Amino acid sequence: MTAGAGTRGLTAKWRTFTGLPAGLKALIGLSFVVALGSYMVTPFIGVLMVKAVGLDIRVAGILVAVATFIQFGGSILGGTVVDRFGLKRTMVLALTLRTAGLVLLGLAVKAPWAAYPAVVLVAGGPALYLPANKAYIVTHVSDELRPLFLGVSSAALNAGMGLGPLLAALLIDADPVLLLIGLAGLFALITAAHQAALKPVEPRPAAAPAVAGTGRVTGNRAALRGALRPVLFTALAFYLYFFFQSFMGLYAAGVSNIQVLGWVMLLNCAMVVLLQPALANHIARAGYRLLVVGSFALMALGMGAMALGSTPALLAGTALFTFGEIFLFLRCELELVDRVPGNPAFAFGVQRLTAGIGGLLAGVVGGFVFAHYEAAGDLGTFWLVVAAQCAGAALLALLLAGGRRPAVPELPVAETAVAR
Repeated sequence: MTAGAGTRGLTAKWRTFTGLPAGLKALIGLSFVVALGSYMVTPFIGVLMVKAVGLDIRVAGILVAVATFIQFGGSILGGTVVDRFGLKRTMVLALTLRTAGLVLLGLAVKAPWAAYPAVVLVAGGPALYLPANKAYIVTHVSDELRPLFLGVSSAALNAGMGLGPLLAALLIDADPVLLLIGLAGLFALITAAHQAALKPVEPRPAAAPAVAGTGRVTGNRAALRGALRPVLFTALAFYLYFFFQSFMGLYAAGVSNIQVLGWVMLLNCAMVVLLQPALANHIARAGYRLLVVGSFALMALGMGAMALGSTPALLAGTALFTFGEIFLFLRCELELVDRVPGNPAFAFGVQRLTAGIGGLLAGVVGGFVFAHYEAAGDLGTFWLVVAAQCAGAALLALLLAGGRRPAVPELPVAETAVAR
C-alpha cells in the first residue's frame, strides 16, 4: 500500500466517525462509562454480600448465580420492552433500575434484607440496557458499517470492563457503602446524560413482509428458526468463554500468583479493544464455516497452553483464546442481526440469553470438573478438558456451519452511508 493510499484510508475512516449523528457518538462514549461503573461492582458482588452485608457464603453464591442469569438471560425481554417504550426510553429505564439497585446495595450493609431486591435490580439493568444499546447503534449506521461500529461498541465496553475492577480494587476496602453510593450517583448522571444526548428512535421496520394474522413476536420466532445454527454456535462460544472467565482466578491462585489474573484479564480486554474494531470488516466478510471452525480451534490451542501453568503459558494461552473470542463473538452478533431482520433488540436479547445459559452450564460443569482435578492435585488437566470441548465445537462447526455468505456486502468506502 502506498503512503497516499494509507492517508486516504485514514481520512475516509475519520470522515466516517465525524459523520456520525451526535447521539451515536455520545452513546459510544457513554458505553465506556457504563461498563466502567458496572464493573466496579459486578465482580465484587459476592465479596460485598459476604464481607459487607454479612450473608452466608452459600446464600451469597446463590444470589450471584441468580444475578448472572438475570443479567444475561433477562435480556430476551429487551425486544419486548423496546417495542413498548422505544430504544432511548428502554436505556433510561435500565439505568434507573441499576441506580436504584446500587442505592439498595449500599443500604443492605445496615439492612441485609435489601440485598435481595438490590441484586435483582443491579442485574436487571444490564439485561435491558445492552440489547437496546447495540440496537441503537445498528439503527443509526448502514449495513456496510455495522461490523465496524459493533466492534467499536465492543471495544468501549471491554475497555470499561478492564479498568473498572482495577479502580474498584483500590477503593473497595476503604468504605464499601461510600463506593456503592458514589456509583449510584455516577449512574444517576449517566442516566441524565442518556436522556439529554439521545434522540427517541424506534428500530428500523422489518425488512421481510409480515405474515397475515401474526404479530411481531410470531415473526421474530419464525426468523429465529432460520438462525438456529448461529444461536447454537453463540451458546457454545459463551459456554467455553465462561470457563475462562469463571475459573482463571482460581487456577491462577492455585498454580501461580493471583496477581497474574490482573495481567491475564488486562491482556484479554486490551486485545479486544485494539483488534476487534480494526478487524471488524475482515470478520464480517470471511467465510462463515472457516471463521467459526478457526475461532474454536484457536480457543482450543489457548486452553491447551494454559494447562502448562507458568505465567508465560497463561499469557500466551490467553492471547490465543482471545483471538478466537474476537473473531467469533462479533460474527455471532452480525449473523443474528442479519437473520432476525427489523428487530435488532430482539436479536441481541437472544444473544444475551444464550450467554446466560452458557454461563450457567459452564459454572455447573466447570465447578464439578475443577473440584475433581483440584482434589487430584492436577489442575492443568482442567484446561485440557476445556480444550477438548473447544476442539469438539470446532468439529461440530465443520459439520454444521455451512457455507454462509458474508455478513455484509463489500462496498467501497465512498459508497457507504453513515447515518440512517
